[in-house]
Amino acid sequence: MRLFLGQRAWVLQRLTALVQLFLLALGAATLLIAPPLAYERWYALATSTHGAVLIVVFFATLALHGWIGVRDIALDYVHPPFLRLAVLTVVGVILFAIVIRVVLTMAAHFAGGA
Repeated sequence: MRLFLGQRAWVLQRLTALVQLFLLALGAATLLIAPPLAYERWYALATSTHGAVLIVVFFATLALHGWIGVRDIALDYVHPPFLRLAVLTVVGVILFAIVIRVVLTMAAHFAGGA
């Protein structure tokens, strides 16, 4: 049943926005409360287990939020099916590649690389 498909996308986009807002507020609070951060402290914070997970979650929600928005715009304004498929494919591949790149970058720090 596809009755609530648009409503699900709307709710999911709002939830991803809330997660992003929470993570940005958490980052801002860290900047305001903690002493000034040097590169070494930023690196330690970003490559800690919690920091890496939060970074991956942020980029995953950012990609999902963007996908929902672009998908809705493409469905509303790109009428030829082949062009709509091409636009959605390109955007989907780019967003997926960004998330994979973030995951691999975070994983490389745990493996001793980078």
